[in-house]
Amino acid sequence: MFNMKNLNFNTILLIVLIIIIVFLGWKLDYLKSKNDDALDALKKSIIMNDSLTKEADGRYAKLVNYYNTEKDLKNELKKSNEDLYKVIKKEDEKILSLTSAVITLQGIVNEGFVNLDSIDTNKVHLVIKYPDDKKPFIKWDGSIDKLSNYYKGEWSFGELPLQIVLTEEKRGLWKSRLVGPEWLKVDSMSINSLPPQDYDNNTLKKLQFFVGGGYIKSLSEGPNGVIIGGGLSYNGKHNLLLQATTNKELGLSYYYNFQTKKKKK
Repeated sequence: MFNMKNLNFNTILLIVLIIIIVFLGWKLDYLKSKNDDALDALKKSIIMNDSLTKEADGRYAKLVNYYNTEKDLKNELKKSNEDLYKVIKKEDEKILSLTSAVITLQGIVNEGFVNLDSIDTNKVHLVIKYPDDKKPFIKWDGSIDKLSNYYKGEWSFGELPLQIVLTEEKRGLWKSRLVGPEWLKVDSMSINSLPPQDYDNNTLKKLQFFVGGGYIKSLSEGPNGVIIGGGLSYNGKHNLLLQATTNKELGLSYYYNFQTKKKKK
């Protein structure tokens, strides 16, 4: 009779402990979810209030808005570049990010001398280079007839080196930098992207199944045994496990996985 009461007490105690663990796990998950929502709201506010920053001549920075769905990016691309949208749709490609920028060249004042034609003194030769003579991006080489005011020349263009650098800040925000020559001017820039977790096409489902087994070594005079089990895992945190042993024992367990994020260096 005593053993039966003791068994009932242990069973009730175990059930109570499981309920407490489940409640604590749910409570921690709820608090973390609320904290993540508040953090996302803060990030969205920072991104929406961010403006294009000129860090140096030819270098501009803007925060990335990664709170877009793939549908948002498709609609934006369809409005701005329908031909490219059709190509991406035909090739069944996934849009990860979309960057739009308006770029102009800084205005400068040039001065110099023209060359008179040795045969026709009414004609002058003129060469205009932008931004300078050393490595011009734009060059016009031609002649002007002073009597008829007629001009004819050839435009040529040099290289336009551009670099886009994507970084992640310590606060978890992404920053995109567009870097070019010093005379390059960026009037506006927007970078829309999918959330970081949507970049991976192999994202696991929230509900997972698992099976396993093991060997039980008795620390008393009881027999050793083999254990097999299986269960459910929800969202990688809540784990419910059903086990059976060769000692004719059946067990039900619950585990909560305390997830921690890797600190940013």
